[in-house]
Amino acid sequence: MQYRLVGDTGVSVSALGFGTMRYTSPENAREVIQAGLELGVNYFDIGSAYHWRSPEENGETWVGRAIAGVPRERMVLSAKAQPRLGEARVEMGLSIHTRDQMWQCIENSLRRVGVEYFDFYQLWDMSADDHFAAACEGQDSPLQAMREARDQGLVRHLGFTCHGSAEQAIRWLGDIPDFRICTIYYNFNDRASEEIVTYAREHGVGIVIMGPLRGGILVGESEVFGRALPELAGVPVQEVALRFLLGTDGVTTVISGMKAISELEQNARVAAMAEPMTADQRARFMAAFEEFTHGEGLCTNCRYCAGACPEGLPVSQHMSTYQLYEIFGMTNMATQIAAMTGNMDPGLCTGCGKCVEACPQSLPIPRRMERLKEIAASLERE
Repeated sequence: MQYRLVGDTGVSVSALGFGTMRYTSPENAREVIQAGLELGVNYFDIGSAYHWRSPEENGETWVGRAIAGVPRERMVLSAKAQPRLGEARVEMGLSIHTRDQMWQCIENSLRRVGVEYFDFYQLWDMSADDHFAAACEGQDSPLQAMREARDQGLVRHLGFTCHGSAEQAIRWLGDIPDFRICTIYYNFNDRASEEIVTYAREHGVGIVIMGPLRGGILVGESEVFGRALPELAGVPVQEVALRFLLGTDGVTTVISGMKAISELEQNARVAAMAEPMTADQRARFMAAFEEFTHGEGLCTNCRYCAGACPEGLPVSQHMSTYQLYEIFGMTNMATQIAAMTGNMDPGLCTGCGKCVEACPQSLPIPRRMERLKEIAASLERE
């Protein structure tokens, strides 16, 4: 396992980290986490709202049980709470906008995970200016509680996670020097955040990458990549995607929602490479991917569109199917498309655009639905 310093904090983390939202059960979490620790994975991105059942049954308690008895120095733990105006859900760490609410979140998280301090505490999904206002403005802000917790040794360093624009994230990093770590959404098809990576590298801020495989979409084989990078011919897309990120100057660690030992072992092998991707390979890789997708953006399966369709269509599921068949050329998806009937029938789409309004990437969903209808019709004729 390779290790990298988190900006100028002096904290060393594994190049591969745990994203903890995709475990299937507490037992699954324990199995994967313990195996990961043996492979040298030491960074944990923890969230109380993950797997939420109750204050005593959630993502934090699952991780806490899994790491019970592990020497604290073997782990780098990052917890978080979401800043928003409105009705707070303190137990889940959501819609936090006062100092006292944040203090409750920090204390709850420490108790649930069963540790005396967090290496990092982040404002979760601070992705809009009103999120920043809820988190950082005024003497009664959540940021004040985070600073106090840091001064008392309960939190070592502060930061935020962000799905917003590069301009916003860079501005916030400049406005609040306390932020020494930033978690961003970035992969080889979503490169707008490269400006954040560059800024962070130049200002001693650590960068954590989420969404490295775009919600599990960037997997499988690609002949295009093999033609552009002959030395990587036959390497699965998911491995090349990780190599790309870990070969990006300024990236500290990549978190992955690993829920299977096989996924963990594959990713850990990549994170053990001293030079996962050279600058020349990275440039050729980007050119190959642009050719492969013909400039198409990809759905991340973020599910922001859930419930947006007046006809009840599961839009994110349809977009995933479209991509695998039409863009990645995975013909085995034909059976699934042919079986789209009832409330799954893409023919129900009226092109109203409600899903586009909810999509953070403003993807051309109605046009893709129309294409799915065409594909389904052609399959029916065969």
